[in-house]
Amino acid sequence: MNIHIKSIVSALAFSLLFYSKSFGLNLFLISIAVVALVSTIGKNRFISWRYSFVYVTTAIFVFLNPTGFTIFVHFMAFMVFVGKSISQKSSVYLSWFVGCINMTAASVANYVQNQDKPEKKESGKISPKLGNRLKGGIVATALLFLFGMLYKNANPVFGNLIAQIDLDFISIPWLFFTFLGYLIFLHLLRPFNAQELVDFDLAQKNELEKPAELTLIGEKKQLESEHTLGSMVFLALNLLLLLFLVTDVIYLLDQTTISNAEYSQAVHQGVYALMFSVVCAIVLILYFFRGNLNFFRGNHRIKIFTYVWIALNVILVVFTAYKNYTYVEALGLTYKRIGVFVYLALTLTGLITAYIKVTEVKNFIYLLRTNMATIFAFLFLSASIPWDRAITGYNLNTIEKPDINYLIGLGESNSEQLYSYAKKNRLETNTADSINDKYKAFVEKQSQKTWQEYTLYQITKTKSNDGSF
Repeated sequence: MNIHIKSIVSALAFSLLFYSKSFGLNLFLISIAVVALVSTIGKNRFISWRYSFVYVTTAIFVFLNPTGFTIFVHFMAFMVFVGKSISQKSSVYLSWFVGCINMTAASVANYVQNQDKPEKKESGKISPKLGNRLKGGIVATALLFLFGMLYKNANPVFGNLIAQIDLDFISIPWLFFTFLGYLIFLHLLRPFNAQELVDFDLAQKNELEKPAELTLIGEKKQLESEHTLGSMVFLALNLLLLLFLVTDVIYLLDQTTISNAEYSQAVHQGVYALMFSVVCAIVLILYFFRGNLNFFRGNHRIKIFTYVWIALNVILVVFTAYKNYTYVEALGLTYKRIGVFVYLALTLTGLITAYIKVTEVKNFIYLLRTNMATIFAFLFLSASIPWDRAITGYNLNTIEKPDINYLIGLGESNSEQLYSYAKKNRLETNTADSINDKYKAFVEKQSQKTWQEYTLYQITKTKSNDGSF
């Protein structure tokens, strides 16, 4: 089937599923259609079943828990899937970038690229005869509309005739939306292959190339100077970080006299200190181990100081995680406190990859590839958790005096939990009214959804509450 015909049919389905609709079942259905469509293109395109699974699974996450975060992760997965369908071996960050290029400017990029190439016949291309007819039809329609509007004011009889034609069924926003869908599927079926970027990425190795022995001998004085400088820098930083950790232990042992506000500030300051410390560590490691110092025989001292620096930062991660955990245990979960745990996990990954970079003589590309893939994996795993409901459930069930106002300010998905809690507990009138209003708005919004917008809530709820207590 011709690419343009496939794109038009897909655009009509896209419009049926998404025009004036919120995200839900429609996102899952279109993701299945996209994977099926890409898998039938032919030998010039690849289908990465691993990333197809990730892409479709994120659509299921939206169906289960339609929040801004899950929708964001889904579109991130979509861009990576598009990039992987063009080049399976390219890195995750490049696949995402190629996917973004294709969804925004593939038509323009293909047109510019084809100007410098000899014309050749493609099976998916419209024949010149059919193309001329389509162009003629579009131009003729536009001119008929333009001159019809001009002539109706010049002749009352003609004007009355034109007035009898009811064009209210034509929706300009719908036409624009459908055309947008056509472009999306056209870019999927005929993407811009950024081959130069892909080839450049594939050509980059993860390891540094070992220089010849003569090169090392020639650079011996410079390498000795760098080794001395690096050793002094890492030694000084190690001593400072060690002193900080000792004082942190004293602080943790003496936390009985610390107020919640002071403890909160300590957690946040600890995260800021860790952030600065890790950034410095990565920058210094990249600088001193950027080249031939990795292969210099006398580099044992700087390597030892570097390993100690990484180990001390790992201890700092553990201390900060413990402080954040005790803070959560006392006052409950919030998005900021969850974000601290996620940041600490990513920091730990970064420190591990930095250690591997030094021990196995890796380069910056290795760090970029590994850490970007890790971030993408964390996003995917995080999207599988209904955070609003998880935070609400934890705080209501484990905290003696939960911050109800904070929970009311979360997304709509925790409305039923708060409603149930309000019915079982005596709350202030204003708080109870706020919960009741939120629950009523939630139930009303869910009841107005069409089949395209259905989520797990519509599937599992066969009858609605009256929304009052």
